[in-house]
Amino acid sequence: MWEFGHKRSMAPGNLAAWGMPQTQRTDTLKEVIAIIRPERWGQTKIRLQRLRVLAFTQQRVLGRGRERGLRYLPRQGASHPATIRYLPKRMISWIVEEAQVEPLVKAIIEINQTGQLGDGKIFILPMEGASRIRTGERGVEALRAQPSFDLLVGHPASRDQTSLSPSSR
Repeated sequence: MWEFGHKRSMAPGNLAAWGMPQTQRTDTLKEVIAIIRPERWGQTKIRLQRLRVLAFTQQRVLGRGRERGLRYLPRQGASHPATIRYLPKRMISWIVEEAQVEPLVKAIIEINQTGQLGDGKIFILPMEGASRIRTGERGVEALRAQPSFDLLVGHPASRDQTSLSPSSR
């Protein structure tokens, strides 16, 4: 396979081998939302970097599921048991092409499954569309990374303005 003018190696140690499947591209987008234990977020992020799923939105949330929070045995002499009604969780959202959904979901499950209550949930939603504000691109093209010389070193016009001293303006 050729990528950016160079033949891409599929050697076992190469991250390209961990990449998402290069199947027929479609314009179907999906949103994958995962609610996981906060202590599993670091491992999940590392695994998804190997899959080259780099764009996400994450936030710290509080919630509860069927476990209804935590209950502690009452202290000696206490009238009610101590409870924590809402547990801290991490909610992460990805917008991906339909072909990327299954590998993404499998990776999330592999990392976060402990077999205990509170492991979390994954939701898969259809997306109507996406637009990149900077360029106006729509659909799948709005999600694809565009390595650009201007992005790496800065736009030439902005570089000229910042290199001028205030007295020379």
